[in-house]
Amino acid sequence: MTSPSRTRSISSAQNAHVKRWAALQEARGIERFRQCLVPGEKVVQETLERHPAQCLELIHRAGTPVPFSIPAHVAPYALSAPLFEKIDLFGTGAPILVCEARPFPCSDLEGRPRGFEILCPLGDPANVGALIRTAAAMGVERVILLKESAHPYHPKAVRAASGTVFKVSLMQGPSIRELPEPATWVTLDTQGESLPAFQWPEAIRLLVGEEGPGLPPLPSGTRLAVPMTDSVESLNAVIAASMALYAYRVQHPLTKRGLRS
Repeated sequence: MTSPSRTRSISSAQNAHVKRWAALQEARGIERFRQCLVPGEKVVQETLERHPAQCLELIHRAGTPVPFSIPAHVAPYALSAPLFEKIDLFGTGAPILVCEARPFPCSDLEGRPRGFEILCPLGDPANVGALIRTAAAMGVERVILLKESAHPYHPKAVRAASGTVFKVSLMQGPSIRELPEPATWVTLDTQGESLPAFQWPEAIRLLVGEEGPGLPPLPSGTRLAVPMTDSVESLNAVIAASMALYAYRVQHPLTKRGLRS
């Protein structure tokens, strides 16, 4: 539970904190303030427990008690109902955490991959979050965010990632149209070789296609096809990537340590 003596009440829409929190609903604000919003009661609790160093503030609706304890360094704010609704993008009514959005290091795509890595150009933040969650579940070494990618700390991405955005190693990469040659990745393509028959190297990168445009013309790289009927032209990018990850893990199973992480 939060201490009433520590909690600061805010009812003005002109308050600087309120304006900052509202800006964190978009990538530009996230980059400006290097902070992000974490929605959802369960995810907020898990983030406070597992990543306390990145937690900065807790926002909740005035008159509604916070149902869990927060560390002393996290500043609690009670917002009037109209203000809280502006920050509560998903209308859950649950407290919202403000966390540090640390910058991502640049990746070296000319070097060899370390374990399984994903190249992500997905422009929909919900898809980016879902991909990060899948990556966390399947023990992916790192997710490399290409220039086309939505911001992984966008509230929709954080929500879809269900807290795993702070767990997976994230890095910056070039545009999907500027990937270095020779290719160090495999891609998914309906004209590629059979996904189930492919022999996966232990260290490899998977290049995911953009929603809609798919993949640009690439001079190299192994292309793999997911077996499916002719009645469907393509699969959702995250679903297709999940199938590739599963095929990889059949050949390179997670260790017991990986399963517990």
